[in-house]
Amino acid sequence: MFIKMNHSWFNKNLKCIVLCGGLGSRLLPLSLEKQKGMIEISGQPIIKYIIDYWLKFTNDFIFVVKYKKEGLIEYLKTLPIYSTFIEPRELKGIGDGLLEVAHLINDNFITVLGDCYCHGKFNFPENFEQGLGVWSTLFEEDIKRSYSIEIDNGKVNKVIEKPQKLLNNLCGLGFYFFKPDVFNYIRKSPPDLNGRRGITEVIQLMIDSGEIVKPLFFQGNYINVTYKEDLERLEKLINQSA
Repeated sequence: MFIKMNHSWFNKNLKCIVLCGGLGSRLLPLSLEKQKGMIEISGQPIIKYIIDYWLKFTNDFIFVVKYKKEGLIEYLKTLPIYSTFIEPRELKGIGDGLLEVAHLINDNFITVLGDCYCHGKFNFPENFEQGLGVWSTLFEEDIKRSYSIEIDNGKVNKVIEKPQKLLNNLCGLGFYFFKPDVFNYIRKSPPDLNGRRGITEVIQLMIDSGEIVKPLFFQGNYINVTYKEDLERLEKLINQSA
């Protein structure tokens, strides 16, 4: 059920962009016949658990789709949400995925990676304009597979994609709370050698340009579903929280 958030950042125009077009190659053969988000855990597709959580914030979703999109779209259309579907010509990273929907955004918006599950709550400071989900974890591999966060004076001052050396226990989550200005920074951010624009490079450019990005601390459970063992962890968490 959609519950309107009592916070100045969350407004009636708020949209949630869900990036769910990837191949899910590290989950083969489970992802051979269906999009990763349609893999069922405890009787429901992964994408359903993700949508159920973000319905606390908005019921207006934009899905960036590509691989095995037909089954995913057919399922999402059965849910009681407003849904828009965008398919890029190529999958070239989170940054480029967001640019595909820029024409649909004119206010604050949330970005969610379609393979990132959470159960818990965020701490939203009253005066934040944009921020990143941050989670304290004892599992170093969660950070090394995601991105690390460095914080100074209540602000994010560095993000490092897939770090090999950890300076703290803060894991950056696949949840981003942006203003439309982020699209300008994506356009300014050069693609890597593979022609992809990663979101951490964009965020670092924002910080280096003087933008204030706040850490939005998350209390609860989080899993970035990448490998088969993550499905087992996810099933255990879902059954525990049922």
